[in-house]
Amino acid sequence: MSTRRFRIGAGFLGHLSSENGFAVLREAARICEEAGMDSFWVADQRWMRDVYVSLADLAARTRRLLLGTRVTDPYVRHPGLTAVAIASLDEASGGRAIMGIGAGGSGFSQMGLARPRPAVAVREAIEVIRRLWAGEEFEFHGRIVDWGRGRLEFRCRPDIPVAIAARGPMLLQLAGEVADAAIVASGVSRGGVAWARERITRGERRAGRRPGSVELMHMTYLTIHRDRRRARQAVKRGIVGAVAGSHPTYDFLAANGLEIPPDLYAYLETGARDPVRIQELIPDGFVDRLAIAGTPEECGEQLAALIESGIDHPLLSPIPVEPGGELEMLRTVATSILPGLRQARTA
Repeated sequence: MSTRRFRIGAGFLGHLSSENGFAVLREAARICEEAGMDSFWVADQRWMRDVYVSLADLAARTRRLLLGTRVTDPYVRHPGLTAVAIASLDEASGGRAIMGIGAGGSGFSQMGLARPRPAVAVREAIEVIRRLWAGEEFEFHGRIVDWGRGRLEFRCRPDIPVAIAARGPMLLQLAGEVADAAIVASGVSRGGVAWARERITRGERRAGRRPGSVELMHMTYLTIHRDRRRARQAVKRGIVGAVAGSHPTYDFLAANGLEIPPDLYAYLETGARDPVRIQELIPDGFVDRLAIAGTPEECGEQLAALIESGIDHPLLSPIPVEPGGELEMLRTVATSILPGLRQARTA
């Protein structure tokens, strides 16, 4: 069990409610801040509302929440531009920014982008970004990232936290080597968490860091509903992205004691990515190992088990049964689940 102070956050997509998405984000952040939660994250998904506009809006309306990208990548924006955006957010929020970064994938096909060597690209991006935050003037010519001689034209905090989101072994190990935190996306079972933690620890040791130096965050797909069956079906919408985005390599499933069904594998091999069809092909057993779903009481128990497995900072990703139900789920977490978790951690 980690000895770190228990922290908890929530993460939202930028397409919430086609007409009043900013109002939903603002209310979600308000609920989290008033409940004493620690962080709030907005997804950097292309063709949804812009992540940095959204986070800047929230920076002006919150006072305590850490604000993060969940997650940006080294391909869509040059790392130099990401350094500027995160540093600007950090200044606007009074030092509350976190850079969540990963391999990405959203919008790549529309923009004709490839995703070569993601672990190399993320490593190089972080090096460039941190050197820019430190005020260096330098040039960098890596295998993926290129930076001609230059520097930022404003001063910023050099130690803005960096969290690497990872489901695969190479990025998990990289998080152990260079990151302040790892956003684990390899499932909620003890086996899945232990598998991720082992690879992060390998990275820490490889870099000469003390094991446990990296904060273990967790991308937690969550659906709360009194109708348990409907909750379990709805949360599969989160699992769709994990399964489709990892094809054809499923180490994280094996770590959770799962196998990709032959019919689902064959469908993904065709290149098709219809989320409704993928959801239909995801077995019910995947829900227990990869997500949290059920009644408020069941979700509280499952979230407690996730924290007990060694997660320091769950990042809840609410997936509603009915459209617009994200806020009600956050209220349920605040009133019915958080008090019990806090009591258990201080007992």
